[in-house]
Amino acid sequence: MKRILLVLLVGLSLAGCKNDKPSASRETSPGGIVYNRIYLPQAKDVAIRIAWPTDWATRGDVNQAVPYIGKDLILSGGAEGYPAGKAVEMFADLNADAGIAPSVDNIRAGFVVPKENLDAAITIANAHLRAPALDPEWLVRIRDGFAARMAETMAKPDQQGFAALRWAAFGNSPVREALSLDKPGMVEAVTRDEVSTWHAQVFTRRGATIVIAGALSDTEAGKAVDALLGGLPEGGPVDPPAIQADFTPRRILLLQPDAEASSLTFIGPLPPTAEGHEFDDIILVKALGVGEGSVLFNAVRTDLRAAYGFSAGLGAFSRANRFLVLRGQVETSKMAQVEEAVLKAYTTFRETGPEGPVSNLKAPFAANIQKTAGQPASVSFSALMGVLDGREAEQALALDKLLDDVSQDSLLARLQQAFPAPDQFTILAVSPDANALPGACVITEPEQAKACR
Repeated sequence: MKRILLVLLVGLSLAGCKNDKPSASRETSPGGIVYNRIYLPQAKDVAIRIAWPTDWATRGDVNQAVPYIGKDLILSGGAEGYPAGKAVEMFADLNADAGIAPSVDNIRAGFVVPKENLDAAITIANAHLRAPALDPEWLVRIRDGFAARMAETMAKPDQQGFAALRWAAFGNSPVREALSLDKPGMVEAVTRDEVSTWHAQVFTRRGATIVIAGALSDTEAGKAVDALLGGLPEGGPVDPPAIQADFTPRRILLLQPDAEASSLTFIGPLPPTAEGHEFDDIILVKALGVGEGSVLFNAVRTDLRAAYGFSAGLGAFSRANRFLVLRGQVETSKMAQVEEAVLKAYTTFRETGPEGPVSNLKAPFAANIQKTAGQPASVSFSALMGVLDGREAEQALALDKLLDDVSQDSLLARLQQAFPAPDQFTILAVSPDANALPGACVITEPEQAKACR
């Protein structure tokens, strides 16, 4: 009888474990805050990620450098009950990875922390979100350091080239200023009052997209969300104006007499991630130009022997304005040959698709999905990006199924229907030789790119 009872108890226990699977749900906290809960029963960490919508980058009446100074000042400039400079150390002591990241679409904040340290991390984070001290001395320190880094970065010829591409895409607009941060004196001009205004407008209890992932019940998760956002202004819906980049094809040469090497960049528009097919895009870009053996490596480095390296990647000015980028350093005397070789290789790739079995192309991504499936840091990020795209958070638990949908037919269809045609690229050369790219619109300053046609 005892053996029968033991078997029944073990069976019930195993059945309980079997049903204790990862899940996703949309919840409302006791305080009335809507959030997305990702339940990961085996997770030791908890991740909380929040994205507040913002229209700051589209406004002409504000300093676009403020969010980049403010993000650090909020965490480092002290808060109610906390001296300046201590929060970062305290998060480190809790083994917590915390931060704030601005973009033209939203301001993201959050942390990943061992579950046993969750309450302590929330207490620190809430104080700095709710009542930051914005210490003036730390403002100067952060502002001066950021200004020095930006000056060093923008002095590089390649960075001037990227600035030219942003001028071509957005002209003299607040969005371009927010992306480039290159308006003279803008960083040095940031004031404490501006940071305070930005903070009050962005960090509110309502209107944000929230994801919390870990081994938390709905009761525990709701309590955590309320504690993290407790005391913040109520806020309300924010509907930022649409951001639209100008992807008109151009051929531009930015003359940089002091450049030690020339570079060549192609960018062309891609649909936003909200339309799906992200795995198709990533797989295609890897086959096109990531590492030795890729299409561009073979066409330029191996066959033409004309570049120090040539690669492909995915970029975005904003969530709605993605682009394909092909880029490499090039011998100045072979610039025109490289342009022709890249376009020829890309045209063929777009028509025929990647070589080799699709299973081989998908294998590295399948392995990564399996590795990160139970990690709150990875799952919460995927869920947040999906929810911002209008999808359910549950998709973050089914990435393997999305990958399964990728086929030779889907890759070829994506190439031909969504990837830019060869004549849709803006081509930018940065070179010390004004004649390196015959027929290009030659400019000497990034802002002149907008006038090129």
